[in-house]
Amino acid sequence: MASRKRSTLPRDEARRRYVEIGERVVLEQVRTDARRFDQESIAVGPFARLDAGAVAAREGKTRGAVTNLFGSQAAFQAETMALALNTWEFIERIEYPDPAAFATADEWVDAFFAGESARGPVHRADPEVTYASLWALWLSTVPYGLWSERASAPGIEEQLQHLQHLEQVLGSALDRFHLTLREGTTLRDLASAIASLTEGVWLNQCLTRTHPSDPTQPVAELLRRSGRLLWAGATAPR
Repeated sequence: MASRKRSTLPRDEARRRYVEIGERVVLEQVRTDARRFDQESIAVGPFARLDAGAVAAREGKTRGAVTNLFGSQAAFQAETMALALNTWEFIERIEYPDPAAFATADEWVDAFFAGESARGPVHRADPEVTYASLWALWLSTVPYGLWSERASAPGIEEQLQHLQHLEQVLGSALDRFHLTLREGTTLRDLASAIASLTEGVWLNQCLTRTHPSDPTQPVAELLRRSGRLLWAGATAPR
């Protein structure tokens, strides 16, 4: 039997080589799970580690109390994931600042983006079932969307629902403050830019409570000031 060839790489290089191979294997596993997810109901990401026994213990019961209801731990995991990632109800309940309550557009824009920051995740916050926490859980499933239509579809549908809501409040603000959109810009463009900016800053809010480049300011200041720039670039007096 032929003996396996021993690596001649220095230790540090060998460690790095195996880590690089490991990175690829992880991505291949995500792709495999994503394709399987399109074919059957399975849990992915942190939901796949959800322990029915630990959940039942919160109610002073045993694993059987959960598996009897759902049929198996795997089925319980999949149903929990489906519910957690369906946040449409949270989107419908968003209450944006009423433009009629503000004297100037600048005041309304500040209040709008301060509210968007508050609606998002907060670094080191306690785990609880809120939109902000479920949004963070949704992030854990995003890689599967690279290879799974079923994983990506709910996020796209929620995004469209959110944009429609945003367009309505933005249209009201433009009317209230006698503004118009700059040539070549639509309400959907502005709503999409605001949604993308907000979720981008929320990534920072997962990691820090202060402005990433100015620790003297709260992280909310990042979204407020960036939002003001975005609004100024998209609007003009009528």
